[in-house]
Formats: sequence, structure tokens, C-alpha cells
Amino acid sequence: MVALRRGLRRWVLYPLIFLVVALLVAVVAGYAFYRLTLYKAGPAQSGRLALTGGTVLLGPELNPVANATVLIENGVIVAAGPDVEIPSDAERRDVSGRTVLPGLIDSHVHLSSPERERGEEIGFWDMPGVVADWVRYYPGKRKDFLRHGVTTVRSMGDENAWVHDFRREIAEGELEGPRLLIAGPMFTTPGGHPIATFGLERNSDAVRVPSSPEEARELVRTLVTGDDPVDLIKVIQERGNPERKVLEPIRPDILAAIIDEAHRHHTKVFAHWGTREDLADLVAAGIDGLDHLEPRGVRDGWPDGFPETLVQQGITLAPTLAVTDPGFDEDTRRAIYERLREFRDAGGRVIAGSDAGMPGVHAGDGLLREIELLVAAGLTPHEAITAATVTPAAALRADTIGVIEPGRAADLLIVRGDPLSDISALRAVDTVLRDGRSVVAND
Repeated sequence: MVALRRGLRRWVLYPLIFLVVALLVAVVAGYAFYRLTLYKAGPAQSGRLALTGGTVLLGPELNPVANATVLIENGVIVAAGPDVEIPSDAERRDVSGRTVLPGLIDSHVHLSSPERERGEEIGFWDMPGVVADWVRYYPGKRKDFLRHGVTTVRSMGDENAWVHDFRREIAEGELEGPRLLIAGPMFTTPGGHPIATFGLERNSDAVRVPSSPEEARELVRTLVTGDDPVDLIKVIQERGNPERKVLEPIRPDILAAIIDEAHRHHTKVFAHWGTREDLADLVAAGIDGLDHLEPRGVRDGWPDGFPETLVQQGITLAPTLAVTDPGFDEDTRRAIYERLREFRDAGGRVIAGSDAGMPGVHAGDGLLREIELLVAAGLTPHEAITAATVTPAAALRADTIGVIEPGRAADLLIVRGDPLSDISALRAVDTVLRDGRSVVAND
């Protein structure tokens, strides 16, 4: 019996104890890793801070004012201009030789998508890292947005509960990162994008699939009312490509119900689209903004009078060139750039959105690339910067961001050089302020 007990201890009890201890160590180590890599927000900015001596892009016109001052108090801009009286108790920060502009807004991102290069697949052994990033709300992405000067992002389709929690963690100062404006799930059809293209399940929390106008209205009301409403609604009106894959668009009566119900609750609706037919459906239904500018729709020209119609209805355009331009041949690129200029020349409001989260388009860098491509397409640097600051803030009625003026949040990008004369200066990031606190400092 003694030998049996010794054998049990040796071959059963000791290994069991070892296994339990190893599991406890793994749990403790995992929790420590989770806490240490969350990228927590720093203390809120308090007191007064004066940025002095720089060229400040003031007001909604982004008027460059040399040797100006931006005075910040408790995270909010309280004064800005060349003749600001600086209180004696204010901290002074000299930004001479630099340009101070509003923090950038990326108006088209997918936050829950793991970053990867074009053509790169997510393999089995990648999944632990993907899950670890997902549960920590992608700390690497949040850092990358901020270090490129992106202080606000517009989520254009993510798992609804997850992105709401993400927004709350940022807004309550638990996590560091850009502020979030969210659409929540995307409205689509059983045979539409991204169900028929990316393989999402119909009951995925990233999509809503109404089968009638009444159901559409109810789904919209659920999203735009209550204590934690979305900031906008996104619809997918996409017929696909007959040469590759035909997709099912939203029925006109359901599309109209979605947009009308959102407007009843003072919420704007933005659309993914592809073809001329999709464009006509959306304009007829009263869409507020179009995302993407693809060859299938307008390579050979806009439908007659459409740029003027879009302008008359106040419809914005986010061309997302950062995701599409690498696949264009030179003739297609020239045509798409021409369509964009025609929209601009008609008085259209362009919005800069990168589609970060798609393969090859990375957090932060994607928006700077988008701005550079807008300039390559024929917009001036001033117009391109406006498309990443003033215009998206106005389009979403986000009147606390996007402009340097009293009462706005002190979300600021400070760069070395003059981006109005050389757009590449946006990459020379010196400092980024988020609600007045320094989140990036390269000086």
C-alpha cells in the first residue's frame, strides 16, 4: 500500500499540482500582459496651456495665421489667434517654425478588422494574436492613428456591441486613442456585401438585414435611440460586378425606409455603392453621403447632371482612394481622378476616408496616403486638409472637433513645415494633442 501511495503521488498528484500551478501562472501572466498592453489613457489635461509662435490654421476656412497662439484650458480651446492674452499661470509651449492644424479625421475605417497586407491571409496560428488584439480594442491601431495625427475616426461597419463598448472606453478616458464616431452594423441583404462577399453570417452583429420597410424602421430606431445611440447609419447598396459576382441590392422601399427613419431621428446615412444603378437608388432615396468612387460606377463619366444633383442635395463623397488606387491601371486612375475633380468643381464636399482595416490600408498611414492621393487627383493641399478636418466634422454635425476655434476640443496636430505648400509635411509630426493632453511628442 505504501508503494501504491508513493506511486499515486509521483504519477498523479505531482503532475496534477504542476499542471494547476502552470495554469495559474499562465492566467496571471496573461492578465498582466492584458493590463500592461491596454494603452491606457493618461491624465486629463488641466489648467491652461498656450501654444505660441506657430502658424495656426484658424477657423473653418483653415486660414493660416503666423505667430499665433492657441490657448487651451481643461482640454478645450478657449482662444486662438495672433493677439491672444496669455494668463500668467499658463504653461507656454513654443511651436515656432511649425504648423498647428486640427486633428485629422479618418471618415472610413473598420476597427475590428485585423491589419494585413494585400493578398495576405489570416492563418490559424495568427488567431491568438488577433483575438488578443480584439479583446484589447487594438492598442497598436490606436497608437498608429494618433502618431499619424488622426484624432477622430468614423467606424463604417463593425460588430455593434463591440464597437459601442470601444467607444465608451475611449469616451470615459479608460483607453487612449482617437475619438470614435460609429455606424455600428451595416444594412444589407442576404445576397449582398459583406454577407455574400466576406462570408458574414446573416445574424452577425456587424450587419442588419431587414426584410420589409417596417422591420427596417424598427432596426433603425433601435440603433439611433436610447442611452447609447450610433452616430450615423451605413447602408450597402451594391449590385456587384457581372463579370465576377452579382450582388443583391436593398429594395428601394426598404432603402427609403432606412433613410427616412434615420432622418426622423436627426441621424445621417452614408452608403457603400458600386454601380450607376446603385448611385441612382441612393440619390432618389435621400442619402447624405457616398463612400467609394469606383470604375464600375463612373469610369466613363458621371450620369448627366449628377455632380450638380449631388451638390444640390448636400451629398458628400468619400472616394477612399487609398484602398482602390493601387489596383487602377493608368487610364482608370486618370478617369477616377477626373470624376473627383468634376465633383469638386461643381461645388461638392469631399471627405477623406482611407478604408483602414482593409488589406494594405493601415491605421493612420492610410489617411495620410488618402490625403496625398486627393492632392495627386487635383485637389489643393488646402482642400485635401479641409476634407480631413472641417468637412467631415460638419457633415456629421460634430461641432466639437475639426476646427481651431473657441469651444472646440483641443484635438490638434502640430507638424514641422507647411502642409499648405507641401502636403508631405503632414508626415513630419511633431506633437499630437487629444483633448489638450500630449499623446505624441517627437520634438
